[in-house]
Amino acid sequence: MRAVVCSELGDFEALRVDELPEPPVGPGEVGIAVEAAGVSFADVLFVQGRHQTEHTPPFAPGMEVAGRVAEVGPGVEGFREGDAVAALLHDGGYAERATALASECFPVPEGLTAEVVAGALSVYLTAHICLTWEARLEEGERVLVLGAGSGVGLAGVAVAAALGGEVVAAASSAEKLATAEAAGAKHLVNYRDEDLREATLAATGGSGVDVVVDPVGAQGEAAFRSLDWGGRYVVAGFAGGSVPQFKGNHLLIKNRSAVGMVLMHYRGRRVERMQQSAAAVFAMLADGSLAPPAMEVGGLADGPRFLQKVLNRDVVGKLVLRV
Repeated sequence: MRAVVCSELGDFEALRVDELPEPPVGPGEVGIAVEAAGVSFADVLFVQGRHQTEHTPPFAPGMEVAGRVAEVGPGVEGFREGDAVAALLHDGGYAERATALASECFPVPEGLTAEVVAGALSVYLTAHICLTWEARLEEGERVLVLGAGSGVGLAGVAVAAALGGEVVAAASSAEKLATAEAAGAKHLVNYRDEDLREATLAATGGSGVDVVVDPVGAQGEAAFRSLDWGGRYVVAGFAGGSVPQFKGNHLLIKNRSAVGMVLMHYRGRRVERMQQSAAAVFAMLADGSLAPPAMEVGGLADGPRFLQKVLNRDVVGKLVLRV
């Protein structure tokens, strides 16, 4: 099968579109004819050999795909050959065929394109889990989303708006904020030109926000100080390179809380909740109540270039490879 092959860890320029054996389909697994694959920061770490999980060359990067079921392994129920499906993987997404655990496969309503599904899967799933299971967002609450031009950030804006939240989007450029506004943000803060806390308080009439979704880390202190009484801060990543610190007395004084959300926890320990979130996301995308991701779509040969764009933080929204 054709794939983007990582034959040695380190340099994106060493990646080539080449042949790999088709992955076998074992018990509890689903074989997928891949139509599109999302590009994520995790894929960058896979290729660099810096991810916490081991990836042994030669392999294809890619942890999220959309396509059709090609084969069903022993013991798998609920999937049939030809079904539209999305899946999370250990790696192997930038390829014509992939194998996933059935527990990490998600039925997709007919009518959604594979590119939209692959572009939405990990980031919209992350955003929905952050907002529903961790932050317990209620309709009408105010949500500050940091890094609102990134894949997870824009997903946070779109999902929060679809769930009835009033969204304050914070990003570092006018272009990113315009995309966030199109995704459903009501208030826009350029934290390169404005003080994040002051602008957030001004946007919310001085009360602050009920929820912060932070996939970046770099504006953590200002964002935390923007929380209202009972506010919930969800840490979803450290793309900006900084790790926010939370003082216990600052949590106590206004009954605030801080919680981390990593998708691997749900993949391994909260599978039912993850499946519910995926079903909700795809249903909202299908009925139009949730804005689809902003995307740039390329072919397999664009894999190395797209990974470099992610590393350079030169992306608004999500990059997707059409297989």
